[in-house]
Amino acid sequence: MNLFDELKWRGLIDNVTSPEIEDEINNGELTFYIGTDPTADSLHIGHYSSLLMAKRLQQHGHHPIMLVGGATGFIGDPKATGERNMLTPEVLQANYDALHRQINALWGFDMVNNLDWTKDISIIDFLRDYGKHFNVNYMINKETVKKRLDSGISYTEFSYMILQSLDFLHLYQEKNCRMQIGGRISGATSRPVWSSFVKNAATT
Repeated sequence: MNLFDELKWRGLIDNVTSPEIEDEINNGELTFYIGTDPTADSLHIGHYSSLLMAKRLQQHGHHPIMLVGGATGFIGDPKATGERNMLTPEVLQANYDALHRQINALWGFDMVNNLDWTKDISIIDFLRDYGKHFNVNYMINKETVKKRLDSGISYTEFSYMILQSLDFLHLYQEKNCRMQIGGRISGATSRPVWSSFVKNAATT
């Protein structure tokens, strides 16, 4: 049984966006990332499945990157029940520092902060260089966003998926990262979702 088939047998694969991934998982040396926002000052059981998957892949020669969203944490990913409370910069920084210590001590993955490559993007550049490539009809059909259409969703949370896609673009360009595992914007899942940037311009 090869690695990809083993992961499927264990029920650890929910969705694959590029068919090339199977061969890459079995035979390649992929750089991939998992992401979380610093909304709390500790890892929890919800992180465990993706972190364990990353460790499995690392043991088979792949290279994991842990992204903690200093930028996306300011926004908050949409949830079905309503708007998230905005966290202060001080709280986000303290949470980031706490997660950094835990990830370094427990998992030893390389760690990056998406605030580093988003903080200097102007609103005009954001709309012209990135927003222009996203179809609103596609975005409103994402599961979580669709559930919020009746009650309302702010543009702040609606734009979260664009920021999330910038992560993949940056890591692809700077670190040749070609896969993401973990959650998805369309709805929570305990099983990793696999995304590839080989053919697509965004992870969402």
